[in-house]
Amino acid sequence: MNNRTQAFTLIEVLVATALLGLLAGSAIWALTQANNYASIARLYTGAETAAQNQIDVILTDSPFNPQANPPQIPPALTLGTSAAQTVTLYGEPDGAGGQTHTVTGQMVTTVVSNNVVTQGQNLNLYSATVVITYTYRSKAYRVQLNAMRASDV
Repeated sequence: MNNRTQAFTLIEVLVATALLGLLAGSAIWALTQANNYASIARLYTGAETAAQNQIDVILTDSPFNPQANPPQIPPALTLGTSAAQTVTLYGEPDGAGGQTHTVTGQMVTTVVSNNVVTQGQNLNLYSATVVITYTYRSKAYRVQLNAMRASDV
């Protein structure tokens, strides 16, 4: 008569526990990386949105008739480089313990006249470049959008 009970050995249990620990550690690392990439993408999207808003102002501010006498040029299309403006890229609604975290960047707009002349006629083309720079987790990021605008008439 054989009274032996079927069971796992101690070695088998330790190996299974080690494998489960490795799987759990790998899953936590992968989720942490995904969260990191998501936060970087969220900030980049915020910077692109702020730059696109400035481009929209440049393209829609009216009237834009630099050939008129006196020239009609909206403030957004003043030639030169604007002073750096602070823009909010992300703000936490309610952080842990009532603390909030805000990420800001610096926006600089440069407007130049292209002086394109065709058949003796100046086309009055202006180019605008909007650059937003910000730092996140000790790494510098930069978003740049460009636009071109012709006279309204």
